[in-house]
Amino acid sequence: MTQHPVAMNTALHHRLYGTPREFIIQEFFTNTVHFSIANIFLEFLIDGKAYFHEMALYILIFACITQSYYLGLQRYKGQPHPFLGNLIVPTLYTLAELSQNELFFFDKPNHIAMWGFAMAIGLLQSLRAYSSPAFERYLMILESVLRVNIILTMYWIYGILTDQNDYDLSSFFTEGSHTFLALTTTLIGIILGVAQYNAESFLRLLRTTSEQLRRYSEWFLGQDMLAVAVIDPNQLSLTRKERTLLFMDIRGFTRWSESHPPEIVVDMLNQYCATAEKIWINTTVIKVKLTGDEIMMVFPDPQTALTVAQQLKTQIATLLAPYQLGVGIGLHTGPLVEGLLGGNTLKAYDVIGDTVNTTKRICDHAQRDELLISQILFNKLLQKPLVQTQRTINMKGKAEPLPVISL
Repeated sequence: MTQHPVAMNTALHHRLYGTPREFIIQEFFTNTVHFSIANIFLEFLIDGKAYFHEMALYILIFACITQSYYLGLQRYKGQPHPFLGNLIVPTLYTLAELSQNELFFFDKPNHIAMWGFAMAIGLLQSLRAYSSPAFERYLMILESVLRVNIILTMYWIYGILTDQNDYDLSSFFTEGSHTFLALTTTLIGIILGVAQYNAESFLRLLRTTSEQLRRYSEWFLGQDMLAVAVIDPNQLSLTRKERTLLFMDIRGFTRWSESHPPEIVVDMLNQYCATAEKIWINTTVIKVKLTGDEIMMVFPDPQTALTVAQQLKTQIATLLAPYQLGVGIGLHTGPLVEGLLGGNTLKAYDVIGDTVNTTKRICDHAQRDELLISQILFNKLLQKPLVQTQRTINMKGKAEPLPVISL
């Protein structure tokens, strides 16, 4: 079953950048849950199995899910608020504890540490958004060192809560094992920070390159066809379809271009294509093909094609009037073969068939600033144009004249 173009483009975006669900999961495991895991084990070691019957455990889990959901969605939207977002867990946990008559919440050093780490990590992540790439590296390393030292901090707090130590850090580091743990976690934090920076830098480079390749590919395939090619390449195989075609080219272009410098010719053509693009860009056009001053468009239905053609006729005429030029436009609908054509190394998405040739001949017969549509297309329109002039045109290779309508 063929997906809607909007769904296809959304799927392509998700392939390049990830889905909201993936952002939320990544936020949960790479940021939000770290301190909470350490706090859960600390409380369990102190309270034993009774801790699993306390509401505080489940409030903490809920707070982690809430924070991950918020920060993940904000990062997906490109609107991160890391400082405030990182305070969701300690805020919800504090409010919940206070509501349970835990009036001495900040008497526990692990609760103070929760707020401290949340604010410090949130601040570092906020600074990264405004820092240069060189400074960002140091902020990421510092955040990584801070994050891994959650273990050392909670180990120290465990000693405090079990009366094995006090708040004096100098006495804590008199033991060689504690110094060893501090040095090891700090070094691991530095290593992980450097690795994370390199991984994110490479990921940004890949996404930038993917965006460039995506933009270049859209020039040849179009946005919707590119999405189809990436999501389901089988849909690009040659298939018989019912399509409506539009051909438009500039009348008198060859003679005009011979008497003007190539820079002026190119500038005019760029304006011509840009004006046309503003009209077709938000429609359901399947393919657009530019060949010099000729533009071919493929549409899924006659009504959309006619609407675009009428807008093109008006706006392009205004654009070309100062150059004393105009366009002829032809519309026709019918069966054709659509899909990838070419050899093993070079392929192009194109349309082939008598419908294409007939539409081109209709366009050739259109006068300056005239829109010609075939009688076949006119009969299929749900909303008929009010002003019509009928005539027939003779086409090479056709035994019978083709009835057309001038608009």
